[in-house]
Amino acid sequence: MSHYGENLSGSERDEAVAKINFDSPESKDADLIYAHLHQLLSGQPVQQPIYDYERHDRNPDQSHHLEPAGIIIVEGIHALSLPEIRPLFDLSVYLHTPDDLRLARRIRRDVIERGRSVDGILHQYLESVRPSHYKYTHPAMFDAELVIVDEGLPARGHIRSDTSTIKRLMAPIIEHLTKQGLRPD
Repeated sequence: MSHYGENLSGSERDEAVAKINFDSPESKDADLIYAHLHQLLSGQPVQQPIYDYERHDRNPDQSHHLEPAGIIIVEGIHALSLPEIRPLFDLSVYLHTPDDLRLARRIRRDVIERGRSVDGILHQYLESVRPSHYKYTHPAMFDAELVIVDEGLPARGHIRSDTSTIKRLMAPIIEHLTKQGLRPD
């Protein structure tokens, strides 16, 4: 869902970066997310925007071409925090990750992938990320149909999850779908 940040012009972008809480669901273009999900559910492909973290805006020259599929996965910290799109979900899953693990992964990702300083990451985490998590993201856990607890290994080595981690986290989802009479392959 990070690809669905508001589309801003050059002057708007500079002002917005100083004011917008990018950790709030209001920073997402919910109308576009809804339209794209509706199109995919109707069997139509979409061009998903690509978010540029350095510009704090969508990349106007690139997009992801997404084809409709039997199972559409909407992932992101605000996926369950946007009431406009929740009715489109057949199953809502909340991945609960402890604060220390989320922070360790964020530091590792932002230092390696985004070239940020640890001081800057900690400032952002304490000023907006953590408060927004408890205001918007965490409450959505109580509305999810399935909650998976992520007690995975701390952020060491690879920044992204490996295959065994994904399989471990997917196991409860596959079990739930199987009990519903669906057999995901």
